[in-house]
Amino acid sequence: MQYYMIEWDHEEEDAPWRLYLEMDSGGSLRRKVEVYRIGLYQPFDDLDTPPVDPRQLAGAEGSVTQLTRTQFADIWEQSREMPDGFMGMFF
Repeated sequence: MQYYMIEWDHEEEDAPWRLYLEMDSGGSLRRKVEVYRIGLYQPFDDLDTPPVDPRQLAGAEGSVTQLTRTQFADIWEQSREMPDGFMGMFF
């Protein structure tokens, strides 16, 4: 597995400013966490996407950092501990 963080420098509240990725050896996404400036962490698992390049996902405005498995696991666990809903308000 390979692990990455993509970060964008924007102030938009409805778009993630950080994206954490877990990718298999073929480049397909397996899990990801979207992080929003308002403090919302949104995890997604059981993904099976076509191969992607993190640099393409980042675009010209984003930066890509490779992570360790432990770094991704810490973010994943943090996202799973967050309450469901938007800023703690349950839907």
